Amino acid sequence: MSEEQNKKDPSSPAAPDAPFQNGPQAPLHPPKVHTMRMGHLPLTILVTFAISGLFALAFELGSAPPIAGGGLLVLLIVLAAITPRASDTPATTGTRFTVARVAITCLLGGLAVIPAGNPPAPLLWSVALMGFTAAGLGAVDGWLARITCSTSGFSEKLGTMASALLVLSLSLLVWRLGLAGVWVVAAGALGFAEAALLAGRETSHHEVWRLGAGLAVRVALAAAIMPITPPFAVTALALLATALAVGLMAHTLLLRRGETSS
Repeated sequence: MSEEQNKKDPSSPAAPDAPFQNGPQAPLHPPKVHTMRMGHLPLTILVTFAISGLFALAFELGSAPPIAGGGLLVLLIVLAAITPRASDTPATTGTRFTVARVAITCLLGGLAVIPAGNPPAPLLWSVALMGFTAAGLGAVDGWLARITCSTSGFSEKLGTMASALLVLSLSLLVWRLGLAGVWVVAAGALGFAEAALLAGRETSHHEVWRLGAGLAVRVALAAAIMPITPPFAVTALALLATALAVGLMAHTLLLRRGETSS
């Protein structure tokens, strides 16, 4: 048999390798082990109440923080369920990271009802570390949801509202703990306003600077709560977080104005 016949003959040994050499590669399907379907929503509720209750019990905070955290969780679920954005993918609650950061965020929101005073250093350290953890989870949650096909209208809104609630909770804690004036709450209020303006809008996942700025707001507020942070640094961090929130809001308003004019 000639060399030309060998090249054309599909039964030749070289034929099976041809598609891998010249043709398109087979698509990769990332594992969906992190995907949390809507059936996992009770797990989110259970984890939130369990963490809030254990934390309140450990620091003898009473029943107010767990109750407030549970109420915030219900509010997040309701807001996420209102007119979810249409999607061809099945509805999910996000990823395991989403469950973890929602639970931590609701716990921090419940702790915001603690009166201003002189809480113990271990409590402040715990709050600051949970703020750092929730901020970090929020930074990678969207990326993990996309590569594991865990995105849906419900999970996107739940994640967005959780991020806004985290900023509001941290800013309220900074104010209620007497670390900064009431003006720091503007950072949290602007976060919710920005989330409302961006609702239903297709945002680019490549806006790395926005993700970085949002992460910086959360990290700055969490760092302000650490007991070792000197007073002048606390004020500087609170001002930085508020300024970044104002900048993000201004950029969002410009985007909306450009869309309206076009």
